[in-house]
Amino acid sequence: MQQQSWRIWLVTDVYPPDCGGSGWSTHALARVLLNRGHKPHVIVVEPTRNGVTRRSFEEIEIAEVGVRAAHRNPWRRLGSHDYTYSVLSDYLSRRLTENPDVDILHAQHLHSAPPAIHVGRLHGIATVVTVRDYWPVCLHGTSWWGSAECEGCSVSNLTHCMTEYWNWPRPLARLMVGWSRRRLGTRQGAVAAAHRIIAVSGAVRRRIEGELPGARLSVLPNMVDPHVLETAASGGVPTSHQAPYLLTAGKLVPTKGFDLLISALAEIGHAPPLVVAGDGPSRRDLEEQSRSLGVATTFCGWVGHDQLLRMQRDAYAVVVPSAWQEPLSRFVLETLGLGTPVIAWARGGTPEIIESGLNGWLVDQTADFAAALSQLKSTVRRRQVGLAGRARILNTYAPDVVYPGLAEVYAGAISEVGRSQDDG
Repeated sequence: MQQQSWRIWLVTDVYPPDCGGSGWSTHALARVLLNRGHKPHVIVVEPTRNGVTRRSFEEIEIAEVGVRAAHRNPWRRLGSHDYTYSVLSDYLSRRLTENPDVDILHAQHLHSAPPAIHVGRLHGIATVVTVRDYWPVCLHGTSWWGSAECEGCSVSNLTHCMTEYWNWPRPLARLMVGWSRRRLGTRQGAVAAAHRIIAVSGAVRRRIEGELPGARLSVLPNMVDPHVLETAASGGVPTSHQAPYLLTAGKLVPTKGFDLLISALAEIGHAPPLVVAGDGPSRRDLEEQSRSLGVATTFCGWVGHDQLLRMQRDAYAVVVPSAWQEPLSRFVLETLGLGTPVIAWARGGTPEIIESGLNGWLVDQTADFAAALSQLKSTVRRRQVGLAGRARILNTYAPDVVYPGLAEVYAGAISEVGRSQDDG
């Protein structure tokens, strides 16, 4: 299909090199667009500075919009809009007034999406938003509070949620229920106003579509190129962890379920040592849990993306516990792309990636986990599953597979803008 070169602004909350999976997914998108003759430009929120800084990363030009003043302003944080809204809106409006030669604003996340959609609509530009977790229907994006999945934004649940998240006394949290609903309403209104909405998995779509009736919502997964992963993993310093080892990674917070993994390893009692890449507020508790249960665990803190890829490539297996409904783990996708077996808790979008026993293992309880580890003892079986995992990425998540659907979404958004202008 012949198509023109589109000028696309990717407006996002985070971007490499110092970010997690969502930022790397945005970068993969930018590189795919560039390689297909489009003109991507990244605009990213920077919460630690004010002003605008420009840089480039792997051929992608980036503008960092500083929102430190808004981030530290309690009135901005307690408005019906998320704190970045006015600063990012002003910046985008100014840029588009100076240079209206833009075809698509593609917003990537919580803080960047509502202002990008609002400004795009005002300037008559096609708007697309990718929803990577549950932020349109959950104040914190996780659908989780306390120690369990949230069952919805009732008065009681919102009160508990804000008591936990903001550390407010319960009476004050109860008074803020109206505010939290207004903020969620603002987010939902922004998402519904986008010309096209992309959910990264069926799990995300199912969670949000009931509260966004009539939304033009498509499911398009994050793109992963195994050849790019292999090139990135092949350089740099070799991993220092002695094989065989199990690897897990991510922000050390309760939703990630690392405590479930440590408890399961303690119950099994005979498994390779565990390496944990990542940091966060739960680290001290997890270190103490490992010590008290006698689980051989190395906490190595945050590591760079390329180094993490080398660790994934060389691991005996990668284990991905999840307490929450994991939307679509890039960590899982990249591990499969490198041909390393994955054992993952069957949560959220993960069962959409893994067919248990064929290209990885899905587990719900310790017995399942132990059975998967037992199968991994066979070198032939481990290689077979690793190859099937890589084939899964090539057949479902590679750029050549996903890009046509993305191009269709973009073309649909642009056509809708054209029809609206003709009707006007």
